[in-house]
Amino acid sequence: MRQAVGFVGAMVLVATAASAAPPSRQLLTVPPGGSATVAGLKLDAAEASVAIVNLSSEFATVAVISGRISADRHDARAGEALLAPLDGGKIRRFGFDAQRLAATLPAEWALQTAAPLQAIAKRQQRQRFWGRIEPVDINAGAPVAPELEGVRQSYLANPTVAELRRTAAGDPVRLAGLTASRFAVALVAGDAAAVADLIDPKPFTDTGTDTAAWQAARAAFARKLAADPVLQGAMASAPTPVAGDQTAFDAGGFRIRVIPRDRAMFVSAVEALR
Repeated sequence: MRQAVGFVGAMVLVATAASAAPPSRQLLTVPPGGSATVAGLKLDAAEASVAIVNLSSEFATVAVISGRISADRHDARAGEALLAPLDGGKIRRFGFDAQRLAATLPAEWALQTAAPLQAIAKRQQRQRFWGRIEPVDINAGAPVAPELEGVRQSYLANPTVAELRRTAAGDPVRLAGLTASRFAVALVAGDAAAVADLIDPKPFTDTGTDTAAWQAARAAFARKLAADPVLQGAMASAPTPVAGDQTAFDAGGFRIRVIPRDRAMFVSAVEALR
């Protein structure tokens, strides 16, 4: 997502040039009175609503295309977005450039997004004419330099990691415990995708700059772990913290070690205890 133009009194959203939706972005539909949880953020819809959710390395952004969505007592209508810091903190409401956002969406989303985004864009054109829109210095989709953000998003901008960070609310000790527990649950369930999300990316990113290649290697390794019956049986026991070590947790004869990376936590090792 690239910085766009924000409303006076609100702020700005976002857009990435894209032809297909990356894993960090999803189209969300919520029925009247319904709710959804994305990256640990509970979203409630007062009416039938459509929104685009984007995860960056630091934020979850919910851009409302139609309807009305609220989160933690903050409300956004069509043309507005809710910005939630992944490490906790106050949710803020943003405006977004509908025309720019529309240009970045996958074709398969057009049926639900094209007409309402066009209506929002026309309204924004009038607001610009009357000086009711001004730029703001926030880029929700790329909070750091674009080159660095691309790398960080490759391992931070997934629902598994984002949800853990939102739940921990910036507490590294709590985040370490949540990460170990979520890893164990994923192994027991054979959820290789979640296991991959939680494996330390550094040994894989160190092999080269091809994101697709290292992600594929990490996914393959995760599939082996998730299919291991010994690990699955061991992880049925909830991980317990190791005294004096805030990054180590024992479960069923194994020790899970976690390591901090960019304010997230990842599993760096699973060791058999002797």
